[in-house]
Amino acid sequence: MFRRMMLGWCFAIFAAPAVTHGCACSQATPGQCPGLQKGDVVFLGTVTDSSVVPPPSGSQDPNEKAVINPARITRYRFHIDEKFAGSDESEIDVFSGGDDGDCGYRFQKGAQYIVFTEQGTEGRLFATICNGTRPSSEGIALLPQLRAMRDGKRVASVFGVLRRAEPPTLALPNDPDDPVPNTALRLRSRYDRFTASTDKNGVFTFYDVHAGDYQFTADLPPTLQLSERTLTGPLPIFTIPGDACYEYNVDALPTGHIQGTILDPDGKPLRLASVELFRAGSYNGARSGLWTFQGAKGVFEFDHIGPGQYIIVYNRGNRLNPNSPYPRTFYPGAEDADEAELIEVKEGEELDKVDFAVKNPFPTQQVRVHLNWKDGKPPGAVTVMARAERGDNPSAIKVADGVFEFTLVQGVHYTISAFEDLEPSASASHRQPLPGPPSNAGDGDSFAEAHRSITASADGGDAADDPGRDCPARITSDSVFIDAADAATKDVTLTFSTSPCAARRQ
Repeated sequence: MFRRMMLGWCFAIFAAPAVTHGCACSQATPGQCPGLQKGDVVFLGTVTDSSVVPPPSGSQDPNEKAVINPARITRYRFHIDEKFAGSDESEIDVFSGGDDGDCGYRFQKGAQYIVFTEQGTEGRLFATICNGTRPSSEGIALLPQLRAMRDGKRVASVFGVLRRAEPPTLALPNDPDDPVPNTALRLRSRYDRFTASTDKNGVFTFYDVHAGDYQFTADLPPTLQLSERTLTGPLPIFTIPGDACYEYNVDALPTGHIQGTILDPDGKPLRLASVELFRAGSYNGARSGLWTFQGAKGVFEFDHIGPGQYIIVYNRGNRLNPNSPYPRTFYPGAEDADEAELIEVKEGEELDKVDFAVKNPFPTQQVRVHLNWKDGKPPGAVTVMARAERGDNPSAIKVADGVFEFTLVQGVHYTISAFEDLEPSASASHRQPLPGPPSNAGDGDSFAEAHRSITASADGGDAADDPGRDCPARITSDSVFIDAADAATKDVTLTFSTSPCAARRQ
């Protein structure tokens, strides 16, 4: 179906809307061009009316015998301005929402769109933010290719728009991305070279591109670099199959660069630091800036920075982070945004040694965690974690076999626990994996549910009396609660009970 091709075409365009609406769209790689297929309905049209579709009365789940609250469906009436595939009707209804959930497209009355539909229930045609639908203003490169498909003419292998852009959060107010006109472009693989140029609207097309891995380059001034606004560095190599029709919109981003180090009060680089960049005058403590991270290398870097004045802030949210226990600080060491020193970047300039120190650390304490197994440690991988009542969770540092260390912020309650993923063995070859904690282990109800589930399974219930029941793949320790007012606790011990399977094997 043509829709599948569009999923591959539009992965860059729809990454941002997908985040906005809380919907994850497929990011398919380029595939062979199927063209317009029988049964496709694709058109350029203007919204003339919209209405919410009333839910069917008495919707009921036959198993639960309870009334279902159907997801909202909106009907949009379109006047077809130009047809690419489908019937010859001048008016058409397109639906959005329902089972699509937050993937539904929110059309605006009076606006013109390129619409790709897919067949839904009851013969309805649906549009989503994932199937290629977009405002007509965003289809300047796509429209000629749709016309070529409809008319049986040659379709471009690779096409798109080259625009000058800024990284996320750094775009100037009311400054749309400008097309880069009359610019030479090249696709280069190991064996082939293809050239094209952008037109006055920044549109480019490459025809008859052979299958291969290609590097995309452009004749840009030294102060601009081909990339995507969410990337650092240049565009990566990408693979084009034979007979492709791939939309590949790219950005020309500025080459300005800022590098520096966040130092502790002793002048040593912080091991972990969250750093954000804002244009001067746009700082808002509740809004994220351009984010980067300082890790083991002891440096932070901001890439693709355009000319202008900026402020840098460490720990913008002023979070209680035991892994980096310092309050919000602005370059060159100010506690308040009004006292921050502006950093000026000229066109294409690279600034290094933009260093500044933090001070007044949150009071912390070190706690060592000793692990104990009643019947000896079984083979497996151990994870030790501390869940904070507020602020961030600390990272565990292994100091010896069965011994870990945490840095905790004083005045914050912590619950310390551990689990072990057991290695498979011949006597427990049918273990059923249990749910683990989320990636940010310790946050929210999801962890509590997983922890309860794991604990219940590890306790074994009547597993010892039921030889046919699967052995757990994970065992858990008891938990230790650290009182916020107790700064004297230096050591705690976590004990693992005997695994039910181990007990049966003995």
